Amino acid sequence: MFRAAPRSTDYALLMLRLATIFVFLPHGLSKAFNWPMASAMFAGMGFPGWLGPITGIVEVIASVLLLVGFLNKWASLAFLTIMAAAITGVHVPLSVAAGSPTPGLERDVLLVAAVLVLMAFGPGAIAIDSQAPALASPSPAERSFQ
Repeated sequence: MFRAAPRSTDYALLMLRLATIFVFLPHGLSKAFNWPMASAMFAGMGFPGWLGPITGIVEVIASVLLLVGFLNKWASLAFLTIMAAAITGVHVPLSVAAGSPTPGLERDVLLVAAVLVLMAFGPGAIAIDSQAPALASPSPAERSFQ
């Protein structure tokens, strides 16, 4: 269903999408285009090295999808999965060992909150998903705003 004009909620969701992309895209680009660095970084954190470049590619693709507001839930789910692995596989063990939160933990928790909001409320009216409803079924929260 098409909506007449964007409302403040739609602009807020657009800003949340852009802020999320602002963090993920540069990190994804560095991993996607520098495979040796990404592999070494992931291996150094205890993950398989081949996962580094793949994670970078996923971050770039999901960032582009989020930018245009297409397949919002899938892009958000990809980011949520990456952040869950970063928090549970890196930040929590290092924080426990150090006795205090590691740098970046707070940012990653905020990113989890951001993608959960995007999954719950959708990308807003300023997105491809809202213009092509057959491609993305609205969430219950989105239906309540219509």
